[in-house]
Amino acid sequence: MQSNTSKKQIKVSGKTKEYNLTVTEYARWLCLIEGIELVAKKAQQMKKDLRNDLDWIKPLAFQKYIIERCESMVDEIKINEPGVVVEAMPIINMKMQENTVSDDVSLEESFA
Repeated sequence: MQSNTSKKQIKVSGKTKEYNLTVTEYARWLCLIEGIELVAKKAQQMKKDLRNDLDWIKPLAFQKYIIERCESMVDEIKINEPGVVVEAMPIINMKMQENTVSDDVSLEESFA
């Protein structure tokens, strides 16, 4: 049986199209963006150019991060965005500026 969270749809407006995502799908996308932002921040500290070096791509580390972070991200969505239509880019930029990464999930260690 699905919970109310998995049935609820969030409308995300892109540049040319609107998408209806479940809260869980939306949370997983935000977790991926957050993980990439974390890697970019760490690479910047290490003075690595991610555009030329593809060794930083570690799909299993991203998958693990998304799985571990998703539940808390769903809770954040419930608190911060109850039933509102959102635009994709402002939310992405907001998440990148917040740098909210839980201490118990260590994606950073996977890329050190």
